Amino acid sequence: MAKLQFHFIAFLFPLLLLSQNKISKSEVQKIIKDSQAAKKDGSISLPSIKSWKFNNVDSLYFKSDTLIAIQNKTNTQNDFCKFIDWTFYQKNAFILGSESLCKEPPTRSVTKYPEDYFTIAVYQVEDKIMIDMLRYDKMVVDSFNVIEIENNNEFLKIKLVRRFIPLPYNNKI
Repeated sequence: MAKLQFHFIAFLFPLLLLSQNKISKSEVQKIIKDSQAAKKDGSISLPSIKSWKFNNVDSLYFKSDTLIAIQNKTNTQNDFCKFIDWTFYQKNAFILGSESLCKEPPTRSVTKYPEDYFTIAVYQVEDKIMIDMLRYDKMVVDSFNVIEIENNNEFLKIKLVRRFIPLPYNNKI
């Protein structure tokens, strides 16, 4: 019986590894394109329903090595009382925002140009998809490895892991 279990495990483990979906650069670029906020009269509202929202309770966005971006597609309810958002306003460019709904009155930080405006570079290194966050002067301020993407009719969830300790670019948000 132990032999049978060993053979079953030896066969099943490689099969599970091969069945995992690989994330492609084109898939990430399409998600970013689809996340672009709709413009009305040449302007966008912040945050957009298409914004990527990150939990920022206890400054989690700035302290954690693993971040999960959430985009709710069915409603505008926020999952977090404090969050950082990336609102894409054009191809590979976004505005970094911050909102707190924990206490009354709710607060939202005002974005400053160019400090809160970033571009991203999406590229592949071996079998990993990377996203670099660049300041207005093209300095890389954060770099992520895209670990997992879950995309359905209700939400988009993107799991990112920091590649190095970020520079302090504006963690006063």
